[in-house]
Amino acid sequence: MISIAQFIRIDRRKSDPLYLQIAYQFINAVQRGLIPVGAKLPGTRIWSEEIGVHRKTVVAAFDELEAQSWISIKPKVGAFVQNPTLKVRNVDGEITNRSDVSDRAAFSFRKSFVLSSPFEKEEHRFVCNDGQPDYRIVKTQELSRFYTGALKRRYIQNNIGNYAVQENDFFKDQLSYFLNLTRGFHVSKAHILSAKSREMLFYSLTKVLMNKNDVVLVGELSFFSANMVFSQEDVQIKTVPLEDDGIDVNYIKQHFEKGEIRCVYLNPQQSYPTTSVLSTKKRKALISIAEEYDFVIIEDNENFDFNYVKTVELPMAAKSGKGRIIHIGSIGKYLHPTLQLSYMVAPSDFIEEAKKYVSLLNPQGNFVLEQALGEMIVEGDLFRYLKKSIKIYRERRLNFHSLLNLYFKDEIYFELPSNGFAFWVEFKTQFSLVEFRDELKKNGVFLPRICMYQNQNQTALRLGFAHWTQEEMEEIFPLFRSAYDSVVER
Repeated sequence: MISIAQFIRIDRRKSDPLYLQIAYQFINAVQRGLIPVGAKLPGTRIWSEEIGVHRKTVVAAFDELEAQSWISIKPKVGAFVQNPTLKVRNVDGEITNRSDVSDRAAFSFRKSFVLSSPFEKEEHRFVCNDGQPDYRIVKTQELSRFYTGALKRRYIQNNIGNYAVQENDFFKDQLSYFLNLTRGFHVSKAHILSAKSREMLFYSLTKVLMNKNDVVLVGELSFFSANMVFSQEDVQIKTVPLEDDGIDVNYIKQHFEKGEIRCVYLNPQQSYPTTSVLSTKKRKALISIAEEYDFVIIEDNENFDFNYVKTVELPMAAKSGKGRIIHIGSIGKYLHPTLQLSYMVAPSDFIEEAKKYVSLLNPQGNFVLEQALGEMIVEGDLFRYLKKSIKIYRERRLNFHSLLNLYFKDEIYFELPSNGFAFWVEFKTQFSLVEFRDELKKNGVFLPRICMYQNQNQTALRLGFAHWTQEEMEEIFPLFRSAYDSVVER
């Protein structure tokens, strides 16, 4: 009979329950072939003595292993080892090995090159990005108490799995309060639709708003995820030139007829990727043209919370629009990704229709997450975390600015961004960004393709600063400079 103590070690310092530690280590031993399938296990009393835990703990571990089919318990006979990943029963009840799935389908299907993920996975010491927060600032363990607390609410437990209840009214009340307070809105929960990602909201609004061959205007350089979703509706995506203060609004009147445009997509707070801010004059002009030319404005304002200047332009949808502006934003962007949500603010009749598509993709909704975020708003923790994060990001923004000046002052054009998590850096000299990326790799730095912008007239990078500490920045900038010098000298 097997001596179980050689495979299982209890660590009472861990937060995992003891019975789960036993179960996990047992499963690991079976998967590695250390405990043979079919072997009879010692009784629970022997386990208790060998491992040094109470017999009830061993019984709980056995129950867990039996529930997952890792052991088979036969009354008055004993417990026997199984491996559910190796064998299955066929329709005749015979045990057979699993067959390999073919690498090539025997049927035709649609392929989409447009939807190919632009993200790359690389293992390097330093990884650049296009502007993401530092999830180390707000500790995950601290955040977990909100989610754990939400799970314990009787209201939550009574509605989990109830497909008829897809939205958390408590959260929507708190979110409307939060938006009215921080963004100048005057909305109720009827004007708000929440989802786990912006892309889900983009998908829902395209299904409700756009038809085949509709004209959708975006900036000459624009957010790739939105363009990917829009293109699935076979719309005509046309570009508008960019200026220092945002898109060229007059270009719309000069090149399009009334009724020709279905919608205009933009981020007025920080244009992607250039980080430019749409001026007040242009915002007013765009709203006026939208009424005159009868089109919809899709206002993407994901990073609104992260402003580093005293005077902040409120969202266009909060100031005007007369039912023509669909506003998209995020809540908790500075928290761990599992605790973030995106939202849409629009006329209530549009929200009701768009909700159908979000519900189709996620029929159970985000009930527990919404409860946790709602409680964070009520208790003031969301504001506290935001204040803490902004202070750190403001310092990092200035540090990144100083290092750009120190290492590249004469070689680049750039401005200090007034909000967001990224710098837009244009090089005065034309060189290959692909070769620059390869040089960086040699020094343990990964530069994703989504950060690189190059054509015959432009060599530019969108570089995130928020995810690096000052020490990390000071270490990475000499590597940037070394790679730049190597490429330019060729």
